[in-house]
Amino acid sequence: MKKYAILLMNPAFDTEKDHACFWADGIEHHILTIRCEQDAVKKASELADAGFGAIEVCGAFGEELARKMYDAAGHRLTVGYVTYPRDQEEANARFWES
Repeated sequence: MKKYAILLMNPAFDTEKDHACFWADGIEHHILTIRCEQDAVKKASELADAGFGAIEVCGAFGEELARKMYDAAGHRLTVGYVTYPRDQEEANARFWES
């Protein structure tokens, strides 16, 4: 079975409680939470060790952290990150700043 995870980052998350898993079409889909960048790097390595093949991360991560996670996992899984089209960047910033 393929394993895939989406990671969300916020210092207020309770990582023991704030998670979910769904199974569909032979894929195990996980929504996982972390509190900080250091946890993200560690989690990427742990997920690679557990046989995950792909991670997607929220926009708070950015390209640099996604690359650090990819490197920490020994390139055994891919790490994608959310981006927005340029014409939506201002609206997105307004949402997160309010």
